[in-house]
Amino acid sequence: MTDKILDLLDESKANASKKFKLGLLMDNDSELLRQVCLAAYDPYTTYGMNKLPDCVPALYGDGEEFNEGTWGLLDLMASRKLTGNEAKDYVVAEMSRLTAKSAQLLGRIIKKDLRAGFSESTINKAYKKLIPTFPYMRCSLAKDAKFDEWDWKVGAISQEKADGMFTNINNEEGGVVMLTSRQGTLMPAEAFPDIVSEMQSRMTKGMQYHGEILVSRRGKILPREEGNGVINHVVSGGDFSEGDKPIYLMWDAIPLEHVQPKGRYNVEYTKRLRGMVKDLRDEFGYALQLIRTKVFHSLKEAYGDYAEYLQAGKEGTVIKNPNGFWRDGTSKDQIKLKLQVDVDLKVVAIVPGKVGTKVEGRAGALTCVTSEGDLVVDVTVKNETMRDHVDANPDEWLESIIVVRFNQITKPSKSNSNHSLFLPRMVEAAYRTDKDEADSLELVFDQFESAIAGA
Repeated sequence: MTDKILDLLDESKANASKKFKLGLLMDNDSELLRQVCLAAYDPYTTYGMNKLPDCVPALYGDGEEFNEGTWGLLDLMASRKLTGNEAKDYVVAEMSRLTAKSAQLLGRIIKKDLRAGFSESTINKAYKKLIPTFPYMRCSLAKDAKFDEWDWKVGAISQEKADGMFTNINNEEGGVVMLTSRQGTLMPAEAFPDIVSEMQSRMTKGMQYHGEILVSRRGKILPREEGNGVINHVVSGGDFSEGDKPIYLMWDAIPLEHVQPKGRYNVEYTKRLRGMVKDLRDEFGYALQLIRTKVFHSLKEAYGDYAEYLQAGKEGTVIKNPNGFWRDGTSKDQIKLKLQVDVDLKVVAIVPGKVGTKVEGRAGALTCVTSEGDLVVDVTVKNETMRDHVDANPDEWLESIIVVRFNQITKPSKSNSNHSLFLPRMVEAAYRTDKDEADSLELVFDQFESAIAGA
C-alpha cells in the first residue's frame, strides 16, 4: 500500500487548495497513512541523515513495498543505533529492494518532507493531535512581568531581538547536526555547511541551541524581509548568491533530553549563557555568534538600551532574568520590549479570503493606504463578527478610516514600489466615524519616530 501512499502525496502536491489537501487526508484515513505522516513530521524523531545516498531503486512493479524491516530500519536510524556509512549502506539496500514509488517514500520520510504541499497543522486538522507540538519558550510582555522580584544588583540581561529566521539546532553526541524551524520542520543541513561545521567543532555535543539565522551580504546584515526571503529560497532548494553568508545568532542552549512538551531545564540562564560564551571563545569562527548581549542594573537602563536599538532601526530587545530557568511555554523571566505604533489609514479595497481556507469567498483583509497612497498594506479582518459586517456592507467600509497598529515601516523594494508596514493589525473591529482623512506617509514616519523617542 505504500505505492498508493506516494500517489496520494503527489496528488495532494498537484492541487494548491488547502481544503482539497485536508479532504484528501480525511477521505483516505488509514493506520498506514498516519504512520507515514508521524514518521515524517514528528519533531522528536530524526534519522541522522542530511543527504540521501546515491542508489537506483528497483523499477516499478519489480520490487516490494514497505514491510516490518523498513520500519525497523527507520527505528534503528532514529535511535542512532545505525549511523554514518553503515546507515547509508542499509538505506541503499532497502531502497534497492523496494519499488520505485516506495523507495521515494522512504527517502521523503528520512528527509522529513513528504513533499505533499501540506504541513503539520493540516495533518493535525485531519488527525487530531497526531503530530506533537515542538517545545518553545515564549516571551512575556512588559505588562505581565514581575520586575520587582528580579535581583537588579546582579543585573538583568538585555539582548537584541534579531530580525532573522528562528532556528533550533540539535548538536548530537554522534556528530550529526539537525536544523529545524520553530514548528519542528527539518531544514536542509547541507545548505548551511559553515553553520554545521562550526557547530560540530566549536559547540558542546548533546545540546539544542536556540537562535536566528540572518544573511550577511558582503559584510552587511540584510533586513528581515530580504534575508528571510533568501533563506526561504535556499530551504526550498536554491543556493546562496555570491557574497551572501548565513550567520547563526544564538542566545540559549539546553540538553536534548529536556526538549520535551512541558519540559523544564532548571539551570540558571547565566550558567547557560556562560557555557555558550566559553565554547565560542575556545575556537575562532564566523558562522556562529552570540546575540548582542549587555547587562543593566535598573529597568530604566534596560529601556534606554531598547530605545537605542529602535533608533538604529532595529526591532527591539528582550530582557532576561539571569536566574530564570528554561521551560516550554510562556516565561515571565524573559520579557519582549517591542515598539507598537497606531496610525489612521484609508480602506480602498476588500481582499477575498484565500482559496482553500475557511474564509474563501468572504472578506479576508482590507487594503489600506496613506492619504497620498504611497504606503499600501493589507490588514487582516479582525474577527468573524466584523467579517459578517464587511460581507453584508462592503460599500460602508470602502473609503472609511481604520486604526492600524504596526511594529516597523517597510521601505520600497524591487518587488514593491510602495512603503508598507510590518505586522499590521486592526486595533478595533470598527472604522472611525469621527475622521475621514488618512494620515500622510510623513505623519506615519513622524509618529513612528516619536514613539522611538518616547521609549
